[in-house]
Amino acid sequence: MPSETVICERLAAGDGDAFTWLYEHYQPKLFLFVFPLTGFSRQDTDEVVQDIFVKLWLRKETLVTVQSLQAYLFMMAKNRLYDLRMAAARQSKARDVLALQQDDAHTDVQEKVQFNEYHEIARKAIAGLTPQRRRIFLLRNESGLSLDDIAMELHISKFAVKKQLYEAVRDVKTYLKKHAGLDAALLALLFTSLK
Repeated sequence: MPSETVICERLAAGDGDAFTWLYEHYQPKLFLFVFPLTGFSRQDTDEVVQDIFVKLWLRKETLVTVQSLQAYLFMMAKNRLYDLRMAAARQSKARDVLALQQDDAHTDVQEKVQFNEYHEIARKAIAGLTPQRRRIFLLRNESGLSLDDIAMELHISKFAVKKQLYEAVRDVKTYLKKHAGLDAALLALLFTSLK
């Protein structure tokens, strides 16, 4: 059996037979070392071991400085396993972030669609008011006029405006509860969005 120094020198010179000997000698040892560290995954173990020998061949010129070939190979295995774990952790984190973003985007779209549906139902509720109530409701909620301003514009008393507005809001809320099942908080939000 040639010494590790001779094998490394021959390998550094590009000797394929030296590489074959090295592979046949160290592959079973590396497999037994790596196998439990991959969670007993034969596929992952084969991949790690193959990567080590590919890198070893690509770095063959540097092997003349290696003191212990076995220690060098086992260190390469540890580094490769660490790289794989880090890559798996990054992928897992990226998947989690992506899933969260997709959930958020889906929720945003769902909320916008639902809000638009409620807004359309609210518009139908307003359209169903008597002409006078609808006008008072819109002047208050869309134009933002005060009760005094509405009374002056329609030439009616402030009390009449207040009464008609109260009736209009009650009718709209009743319609929304019946057709959209909305609670008071959502109703308030819809009313502010109608402005």
